[in-house]
Amino acid sequence: MMHNICLNIHYSAPEEIWEKIGDVYSSMPYWYKDQYPHWVGDNIDISASVESGGIQIRGEMPSDLWDSWYDTLKKRLSDVLGYEIGEPEYGYEFKYWEPFEKQYSDIKLIDSKKIVFNDYATFFWEQFEFGERDITASSPYFVFKSSYIELRIYFDEAKMIPQKKRIHLFQSFQRELKEYGISTLDLS
Repeated sequence: MMHNICLNIHYSAPEEIWEKIGDVYSSMPYWYKDQYPHWVGDNIDISASVESGGIQIRGEMPSDLWDSWYDTLKKRLSDVLGYEIGEPEYGYEFKYWEPFEKQYSDIKLIDSKKIVFNDYATFFWEQFEFGERDITASSPYFVFKSSYIELRIYFDEAKMIPQKKRIHLFQSFQRELKEYGISTLDLS
């Protein structure tokens, strides 16, 4: 039977994560040493690739083998990576190892549910567990974090404007967030 799934492992993972993933791959039954992740056997020809939507696992494997093989793969990856691995379409969240860095001047839209930037990068407030801010940093910033994602919003463009105006922009953004029920801890 043909299978085609995506897992919530983002392509931006650092090299040490890919090494752990490779170790899990090679520990799985039917592993076949090849130029790419590949599993081969009787009526088995499965491969893995890194795609923008996550790790894609596709190919043929009898359904009775697939269920246990796939469950084992997800469990081993979850144990090694430290978060639950599964299909994003079923609600499994991606973990982003590098923070997203944006400029305040690039905000296109902000409301009680999300923030959208000029490049259409969209972040939903529900993705974050807490926020912090520091107006005294060399590049004043707001940061929003969870165990899966981090968004940093810098006020670098503020270096070109008077300090009084920079403080006004920073405080205006803080008030706007507060109006939407989004609080941040002051690190200043």
